[in-house]
Amino acid sequence: MVAEATLELSKFWHPIARSEDVTDKPERFGLLNDFVVAFRHEGELAVFKDMCVHRGAALSQGWVKEGKLVCPYHGWQYNTEGTCVRIPSRPESQPIPELAHAIAYTVQERYGLVWVVLGEPAQELPSFPDDCIEDPAWKSFISYKEVWKTSAARTIENFMDFSHFPYVHPGLLGTEEHTEIEPYKVIKTPEGLRYIFEQVEPSDLYGKGGTAVVEYEYIIEMPFFIHLKKRVKATDETTIITLVSTPLTEHTSELYVWIVRNHAHDAPDSQFGDFTNTIMEQDRPVVESQRPEGIPDSLKEELHLMPADNAALVYRQKLLKMAKVEPLGPYGA
Repeated sequence: MVAEATLELSKFWHPIARSEDVTDKPERFGLLNDFVVAFRHEGELAVFKDMCVHRGAALSQGWVKEGKLVCPYHGWQYNTEGTCVRIPSRPESQPIPELAHAIAYTVQERYGLVWVVLGEPAQELPSFPDDCIEDPAWKSFISYKEVWKTSAARTIENFMDFSHFPYVHPGLLGTEEHTEIEPYKVIKTPEGLRYIFEQVEPSDLYGKGGTAVVEYEYIIEMPFFIHLKKRVKATDETTIITLVSTPLTEHTSELYVWIVRNHAHDAPDSQFGDFTNTIMEQDRPVVESQRPEGIPDSLKEELHLMPADNAALVYRQKLLKMAKVEPLGPYGA
C-alpha cells in the first residue's frame, strides 16, 4: 500500500488539536508516527518534538515555569522558540551549548484548530470556499473529532464517495430505489480536484422531513482536506461540511469536521451537528473494516468501475503521483 510516510507528509499542514485543547500545560499530540508537545505562554503558541535533546525524555511530562518548558528528567528549560536557556546541573556562568535546542516546528492557529508542519511547507494552509468560515454571513462550528483505525487517505476517499449512500446511510442520504450513478465530470485543479452531482435526498437537509433536490459539490485539496458543499436547489440554502484527516500513523487518523451554513443562524448547532455525526459514525465501522488500511500502491489491486469511481480514481492517481509511485494497471494511462 501507499505508506503515508512516502508522501512526504512532513511538508504539509496537519491539525494536531482544537485551539481550546492547547493551554499553558504541556500536552502530547500524535502526528506522523511520532509525538509533539504543545503549550502556550502569554498568547504565544509553541510546538516541539516531544523529546528532550539531552536524554530523550518526553517534554510533555514537564511543566511551564515563567514561560519556559521544563524537562521533567533533568530540569532543562526551553523557551517558546525551543532554545535551551537553563541547565540546572551547570553553573549559570557557563555558556549553554548551541546544540541544546528542542526541535521546534512551524505552527499556525486557524479555523479553531492548531496546525503544524514538520518540515518546509510545500503549500499554504488549506482554505475554505469563498472564505466562508471567516464571513459573518456564514455560521460555523466544529461538530466532530474522533480517531479512526484506518489511514487518512481511506477516510477522505470515503467522504468523497456517494455510491455507498443507499447502503450505509439508508433513509438519510440514499435509498435502494435510487442506486444508479449518472456520469459526472471530475475537474483536476492545482490543489486537487472538484466535481458536482445532484440527487434527491430522502430527508431534506438534516432530517427535517420530506425530500429535496440537493446539489453536491466536492472540493478536495491534496492530500487530506475535503469540502462537501450541499445546496438545496429550491431555496439556495447552502451547507458546507468540511473534513480534514490528520495521519497519526499509517493505520490511524484523527478526523475533524466543520459545518458551515448560510442559513438558520438562530437554529441550534446540534440540529446540524447531530445529523452529520450520525453519518460519520455510520461510515466508521465500514471504513475501519477495509483492508489494507492504506490505499494500495497499484490501481490494479482494487477494481474501479465507471462512472461511480471516477473521482476516487483521480484522487488515487494524484496520491500515487505525490508518493512517486507508478500507478500500475489499466487505469494508470
